[in-house]
Amino acid sequence: MLIPLHPRMMADVNADGRADIVGFNNTGAFVSLSTLGPFTVPQQWEGNFGYLTGGWRAGAYPRLMADVTGDRRADIIGFGHAGVYVARSTGTSFTTLALWNSLYGYSSLSGGWRVDKHPRMLADVNADGRADVVGFGNSGVSVSLSTGTSFTAAQLWVANYGYNQGWRIDQHPRIMADVNGDRRADIVGFGSAGVYVSLSTGTGFTAPALWNNLYGSGSLAGGWRVDRHPRMMADVNGDRRADIVGFGNTGVSVSFSTGTSFTPAQLLVAGFGYNAGGWRVEAHPRTMADVNGDGRADIIGFGNNGVGGALSLGTSFAPPQEWINPGFGYNTQGFRVGRHPRLVADVNADGRADIIGIGNGGSRARSHSAPGLPFPRCGSITPTGTSRAGGSTCAQLDGCFCGWGTTHPLVTTTRARAPQLPA
Repeated sequence: MLIPLHPRMMADVNADGRADIVGFNNTGAFVSLSTLGPFTVPQQWEGNFGYLTGGWRAGAYPRLMADVTGDRRADIIGFGHAGVYVARSTGTSFTTLALWNSLYGYSSLSGGWRVDKHPRMLADVNADGRADVVGFGNSGVSVSLSTGTSFTAAQLWVANYGYNQGWRIDQHPRIMADVNGDRRADIVGFGSAGVYVSLSTGTGFTAPALWNNLYGSGSLAGGWRVDRHPRMMADVNGDRRADIVGFGNTGVSVSFSTGTSFTPAQLLVAGFGYNAGGWRVEAHPRTMADVNGDGRADIIGFGNNGVGGALSLGTSFAPPQEWINPGFGYNTQGFRVGRHPRLVADVNADGRADIIGIGNGGSRARSHSAPGLPFPRCGSITPTGTSRAGGSTCAQLDGCFCGWGTTHPLVTTTRARAPQLPA
């Protein structure tokens, strides 16, 4: 899969409850704030996490957004050559990067961590409101807790899920999610024989336990493949415990968390799958997000012509529906995985996830949906003026808006609205 030179992501950097755009380009980190309308013109907030200024490469040095201080503002965390660097958000800029931990880095002195071998993530494992470093290394899972001003020395919390124990990025996804509702992020590993879980105690992880014998790479566990079958964690029934959602050959299967195990897999939607609709990882992103504000994660799929989805009913999903057509699709607007991020985040603080698509500069955006669906009917969004950056700007139109233009990529956002469920 193509690794982008310039990562872009959504994160609330000023604690207003609205997700903002953060992009890492050649010269550093740029931010466009959500304003309940078009995003603001990109402003440089930081000058060291760039492709040229700092030599940051997506294939070697991951950059993530997370709140590591507990102030509800997302900060930059970069896994660099010499360790973990942090630039805290002040709400109007990022502070100068500082080395918070000398491990988890690319160099041999900082552990020799590699993107293709050693997943590194940020997750709150002790429920103090601050994101901690979780690294899946050669010997197992190491954790460095955030103190708000640094990360503690790395400690091996569980001697499993690592490269030397046979876990591979191209075969065995590993995810951090709260599966028992105690607000501490737990390890969920999709291994050869099924799904393993290690619960966080706040100071360590429990030994791996097989919670479900499906969703694994082995033939007896379903033969799930990273390049065909996305697997993710999301709270589908609103009980505050993350459940397994797997996009398999025949559709979408779910296993609910009981707090001590996952229920047997149930095929809840005969769509969005490799054979059920011809969905492909390299062309059709699928994700889970609450688009109607009921506290349950819904299915969102970016297909050839637009966006489809299925609302969670708690124990099942409503029939799949086409929510936006055309728009954000592989064929209709030429969106490509690795080049054109399609993100899902709440940009207006209404508790419903919205769709954000970053396309080619100067593109027009057009999206439609039928009445009663989560996303509004939108007409053509046509450039209406000139931005400070020299590109086109776009006017808001019935819940859809875009910003910038030829100098910066066009950003199109479609806001979610409360849907009417089918009778």
